[in-house]
Amino acid sequence: MEKMSHAEYIEQLQHEAGRVAVATVAGNLDILEACWVLGPLLAQAELAPGDPDAHAIGQVCSELDGLPVGEARALWSSQALERLAPELESLKRWALQLAMPAIQSVAARFGV
Repeated sequence: MEKMSHAEYIEQLQHEAGRVAVATVAGNLDILEACWVLGPLLAQAELAPGDPDAHAIGQVCSELDGLPVGEARALWSSQALERLAPELESLKRWALQLAMPAIQSVAARFGV
């Protein structure tokens, strides 16, 4: 098995970020889920310091700790999800305003 070079690893991260961003822009992935996935990808993708897209997505991602996002959502009870529904809807509205332009930019930069 051949090892991946560092440049190939970065390219793979950027490609995956582009794939997630394109799916989100197309409406196939929830905005909160997208930020949850994109935050760590972009943090490792060696973007320029202060990259505005990574910053906006990271802001949303940082608000999601402890909330039912990603694979962990399946582990939450329906009662807890129902109780958190208003907070999650509010977060989605905020994320759409703040992060969707950044996600569109990531799709344009790294999408396939």
